[in-house]
Amino acid sequence: MNIAVILAAGADPAFRMDIPKQFVNVYNRPVIVYTMEIFQRHPEIDAIMVACLKGWESMVAAYAKQFEITKLKWVIQGGGFGQETSKCAVDRLIEECAREDIIILHDAIRPLVSHSVISDSIETCKRKGMGIAAVTSMDNVMMTDDGMTGRLSISRHAFRRIQTPQTYFLGALEKAHAEALEKGIYNENDTNNMISRLGRNVYFSKGSDSNLKINTVEDVAMFKALYAMKNGDI
Repeated sequence: MNIAVILAAGADPAFRMDIPKQFVNVYNRPVIVYTMEIFQRHPEIDAIMVACLKGWESMVAAYAKQFEITKLKWVIQGGGFGQETSKCAVDRLIEECAREDIIILHDAIRPLVSHSVISDSIETCKRKGMGIAAVTSMDNVMMTDDGMTGRLSISRHAFRRIQTPQTYFLGALEKAHAEALEKGIYNENDTNNMISRLGRNVYFSKGSDSNLKINTVEDVAMFKALYAMKNGDI
């Protein structure tokens, strides 16, 4: 079984709106609904879990009913960091699912992920044990100590920008979380960061520059523009 785990537990104090960014309305739909709808329509996804910000669980369930997200099976409370939220999801799923099931972790605030990016993440996981969406950078980067001066230039070909989906076998991820806690690895903002700190290679799958992550108010405007371009004027 392939289970999409939508990560919706974040609350960014720098986001200049009255509600969390995953629940901002765009064209009369919350951002998280766009994300759920993509996995609802994807033929390889069997079930959906939302790991949610505390206090919003009933709202997510109501959205699922309103917008006919019939694959939604679990709404749980997430944690304060990405690693903790991932573990909350794994702990719940391990009670009801098989260890060979595949879980696809995806940010609720990436509502433009394509079916092909999701499929490639799943396929890479089947072949390599994980599939982490990644893209090359169009720019070189520099190391800096003070944020104002640079001291080491890094070629854009030497690194990748990591996105979601990030896909793993459920049993393998359960073991990775247990090992991380044993080694004192806590509070990573991304599951792949935890995996890399365990000394393991991270296997990349297809990403996309259009797989926008909504971090700012300006990103909301960008999402509206991209969605309108893709779907015609709204």
